Amino acid sequence: MTSPMGSGPRAFQTSCEERPHIETSRSDTAQFARDGVTAAECRRLDVGRRRRRQSMTDLTAVEPLEELAALRAPGTAVLCVGSGQDDLESVAVWHVSPAGAATGAWIVPADGAFSSREVARRLLTLVERRAIAAIHSQGLEKSLERLTIAAEVQVEDGWWKRQLFSPVDAYRETAERRQRYVRTAEAARETTKSITPLEWTHDLADETDVEEFASVQRAARISDAPGTPVVSEVLSIARTLRWLVSVWAETEQVKNRRRYVRDEHGEPDPLPPQWLAAVQAASTNRLPL
Repeated sequence: MTSPMGSGPRAFQTSCEERPHIETSRSDTAQFARDGVTAAECRRLDVGRRRRRQSMTDLTAVEPLEELAALRAPGTAVLCVGSGQDDLESVAVWHVSPAGAATGAWIVPADGAFSSREVARRLLTLVERRAIAAIHSQGLEKSLERLTIAAEVQVEDGWWKRQLFSPVDAYRETAERRQRYVRTAEAARETTKSITPLEWTHDLADETDVEEFASVQRAARISDAPGTPVVSEVLSIARTLRWLVSVWAETEQVKNRRRYVRDEHGEPDPLPPQWLAAVQAASTNRLPL
């Protein structure tokens, strides 16, 4: 099989992230083909990104927490396996910065990813130092295991486990934090009548009402992204992660506006606890590739 990967990890990155306005020139089409993505596919990814920006105007107006800059970590990866162009099973990887911005996108045929040592190794370089969003944990871990075997990496089984986090848990932790801060504000109002109730740009359902990722996506009012099934899945997850970063930032910024909340609950945390732990654990996990 001829590898579509080029000469390095960036060589098989889809050109969509680097060129917001896609030109369908013959040279671009040839490059996309080498990357395993057609020009038409890239246009769909670009449309999804533009729609994401339009649909999240309110929440993205929330300033990122300053504490994110102190993380000095690569961020988060989303890895999905599913039907791609021409119904070809494909592996898609999206990068999301600690602040929630999409910073890279790759898609390659699954037969190469799980059989070519070179391709598998390059894919592993995209996730080795990043937290990994676990939507369907069993399937994700199986894919990571297959990549590790194909890459012929001598590493302990389950090396990725400390890097995994659940977006559902991130939502629950955010909702729980808000409830705690609301209770603190209500208690403070009993002695200081000038204190106003806490208000949020986007109200969150009780954390016990959210059992699966689809519920989080609905709460974020994010529709399924356009494109092939694997692209739609990975983009929808990435967009939901961005939303989670925004609602968490809005939640923790209460500590900067209300000193009594900070005194009661401590300094702002840059991300929900389990997500933050995954980012920190991943940032030091370099595989022998």
